[in-house]
Amino acid sequence: MKTILLITILLATQLHAKPLKVFILAGQSNMEGHARIETFDYIGDDPATAPLLKQMRGPDGQPTVCDHTWISYYTGKYDGSANGEGTGKLTAGFGARDDATKSNGKIGPEFTFGLTMNAALKEPVLIIKTAWGGRSLNTEFRPPSAGPYEINDYQKKLYYGPPGHGVPKDMNQWLAEKKKETGRFYRYMVEHVKRVLADPKRVCPAYDAAQGYEIAGFVWLQGFNDMVDAHTYPERGKPGRFAAYSDLLAKFIRDVRKDLGAPKMPFVIGVMGVGGMKANQETVAFREAMTAPSLLPEFKGNVVAVPTAPFWSDELGAIDDKRAQVRQMGFYLNSKNKDHANADGHMTEEQKREHLKQYEAKLISPAEVALWNRGASNAGYHYLGCAKTFTLMGRAFAEANLALLNPQQAPAPSSELREGEMAGYLFAPTERVPEEFNAGFSLYAAAWPLVAIYPGHKFQTGLCGTWMHPQYEEGKKPEGKCYTDIEGGLGWWRDTHFPTTTPKFIMGGVGPNFTFIANGPGYGAGTWEKPRGQYGVAQLSPWLLFPLDGLNLKQGTRGELFGYGYLPLPLTNPKTTTAGKNLPTGNQCWTLFLNTGNFKGPAAFFTPFFWSQSKIDHPEWADMLLDTRPTGPNKPIQMETQHVPAMLSKDASGAELARVAPTSFPVGADGTSTVLHRLTAYKKSALWDDVEKWFAGGPTANGAIKAEAAVLHTFRSGGGSNWSIYPPGTQREEKVPLAWKSFATSFAPNPITFAYKWDPQLTRRSAGLVTLPEYFTLGTDGKRPQWNVLPPKDVPTDSGLAQHQFITPAEKPQEPRTTPEDATSCWKKPGPVAGPFKARLGDGSVVAYYWYRFADQPAMLNADLSDAEREQVQARVEKLHRAWTKDRDYLTPPDFGTLADIDPALILTPPKGLEIGYVPIATRQELEK
Repeated sequence: MKTILLITILLATQLHAKPLKVFILAGQSNMEGHARIETFDYIGDDPATAPLLKQMRGPDGQPTVCDHTWISYYTGKYDGSANGEGTGKLTAGFGARDDATKSNGKIGPEFTFGLTMNAALKEPVLIIKTAWGGRSLNTEFRPPSAGPYEINDYQKKLYYGPPGHGVPKDMNQWLAEKKKETGRFYRYMVEHVKRVLADPKRVCPAYDAAQGYEIAGFVWLQGFNDMVDAHTYPERGKPGRFAAYSDLLAKFIRDVRKDLGAPKMPFVIGVMGVGGMKANQETVAFREAMTAPSLLPEFKGNVVAVPTAPFWSDELGAIDDKRAQVRQMGFYLNSKNKDHANADGHMTEEQKREHLKQYEAKLISPAEVALWNRGASNAGYHYLGCAKTFTLMGRAFAEANLALLNPQQAPAPSSELREGEMAGYLFAPTERVPEEFNAGFSLYAAAWPLVAIYPGHKFQTGLCGTWMHPQYEEGKKPEGKCYTDIEGGLGWWRDTHFPTTTPKFIMGGVGPNFTFIANGPGYGAGTWEKPRGQYGVAQLSPWLLFPLDGLNLKQGTRGELFGYGYLPLPLTNPKTTTAGKNLPTGNQCWTLFLNTGNFKGPAAFFTPFFWSQSKIDHPEWADMLLDTRPTGPNKPIQMETQHVPAMLSKDASGAELARVAPTSFPVGADGTSTVLHRLTAYKKSALWDDVEKWFAGGPTANGAIKAEAAVLHTFRSGGGSNWSIYPPGTQREEKVPLAWKSFATSFAPNPITFAYKWDPQLTRRSAGLVTLPEYFTLGTDGKRPQWNVLPPKDVPTDSGLAQHQFITPAEKPQEPRTTPEDATSCWKKPGPVAGPFKARLGDGSVVAYYWYRFADQPAMLNADLSDAEREQVQARVEKLHRAWTKDRDYLTPPDFGTLADIDPALILTPPKGLEIGYVPIATRQELEK
């Protein structure tokens, strides 16, 4: 009877036996793990993670030892000179090690990864971990299919140029070392995995050779060295800067599967999360690049990207920022910085230490010191050495891996994610000014990246600006619909061919009812066969190139003030005819004046014919358009947003939830955001009268705008928002606003400045930007529906919102912007006098341009002017070129802050002999090949 029972038990055991589950964990220092065991108690301080701490400790308070999970850990010095292996049942201590065979009291993600697998899989588990600090995917982990290491064009130019920081002293030796290092740690990793799997029982005594093993997953946590490598990935601020990393990681996944004989091996990408949700634009761009391979069709269902930024400790990060200030102060003292206490070098070492000690005591409270000691044990690039962060990462990696193994068991969202958008207006209320200030305006608007990742060509939004409409006497407005204005400014537009997260500037002239649109020289509505605005703006400045895709600001602009405005100049004379018809054309040349860090003065102007041409089909509009009309000074001041990406979902109870792509504002040291400054309205006498006399033979007008003919608008409190979140196609009355005032308060820090204050609990500050709440739940304001802020920690996992990645969608490459090549066209006849030249811009495009005599530029040839009339304008412009330079103030400077810069490639010096009376005209713009 006993024999029969034993046989039955053995048969059942064999029927239920499975191949050994093998999981590979690989990467650099954060896969090693630098969280000390002493920081475990911090995990228990948070009710949400306290249960995890109980799982990590046994009844005796010591770290848990897994009963059926084993680990082989292959590591060593960063250079691979002392590799070794640590083995045993998984417990705490398999983090970063000085000696691979001995615990250093640290953990990485392996501990809770194994604990999660130990609980989920009632069978033996083997973890093979290989990790070394400071190793890049581009070099040391470079996959075989990526080929040999090659230096890029930027490195060639830098390394073979003059000596400097980061430039190899001996290129031959440097290249030889690179060749030696290329792929070395990839090979170490693969060789060790194969070595362990050649005899799994050596590490895992529970291994059953009859059942074999299954490589059930691979977790990759790496990236810091690639992210900070400005030589390998040099184009800071440009879209696709880290595209090469995405390509390398995709090759890595393919190669490791091939080399380990596991073609469908589940692969988890741990997306770099250092800095948390407050990370800067470049870090966010790198995260996008890490995520990209998981979105490839070939990897659908077997590769997943897991964000680790949500696991960053914000409260410890804030303390670390203060610790960085202390270190910076130490540098100032040692370097005798002129703005600090040891400027004259009188302090002894002891005095410097005491000064630093007192500075730190004022900056960091005793409670913060205690919190730091409880929760942190390393630097920011090691996730602060915070065990809570590493345990949450490890668990998330394991759960993602299990979901790939058992997709039918993966927790499904309670509802499918649905695409939505956020759109609407922000309002800046101003006091009215007298109506006689009716000849233009100027303002300073903050320029900044509204979104961290460019969301594709659906994205359209302006930054703060205004609309300048004609002014009409009471009862004398045009009959019927006649909408016309100048409404350009800073922002992003759907027809932009070469966008980045840095805004561009367009002039935005709108002919009646949008029949004509002019955005800059050669840039407008219509086609070259049927132009509806491309010839509406004439280039005026010889020192500024205006691209065909809009005026670029310097990449990386975040919060600097961009000064612009429009004042009329009498560059032309009034005409009694328009295109040969007895309809008048006025002589108001609305001229764009700029005030930036590297360019000041008049840049370009709308030709009067741009406005008056509409009268040909609508003679009733004579004297009704901006070629003759004054402008209303009391304009709406708003920020118009037409599309910011959002996602919609529901929780398990059916409650509506939403997430908006991370949206930011510039923020100063005081935590507030200045967005508008010095909104000014002008009388015609501010500039026109003196210039008119000058052109008639009188004294030179110096270009100074008369203060007595200008009035400043004052801002008042109460500016609101109707930003709403909704699915595409929602009717206006059904759009639900978000609870803007729950986290934003508009105010005027002084009468001529408009700004916002932010709720510090609901917003996040980092690197000069404040990021607004991302998550919302549908509720009410007591009367009407309203999207209320939902803290990230309260976002239900099954909603799918937290897992969603807002990325730049794959789109067809944008076509070049071109101009006519026909030899008989106005672009060729009479044509340019010099060129072509090229300007390489920060948006990745190249602009080809030529120098034209001012009167011979295409816009002037299409301005309904005779040869004699064009020559008259030519003479007037030559006077301007001689007297009005680009390096003096025209608009009154701002009272504070820093001026934004135009892309430096657009600031030109005219060729010799073409300094007066000639202008640069863009003829082609395309992405650099």
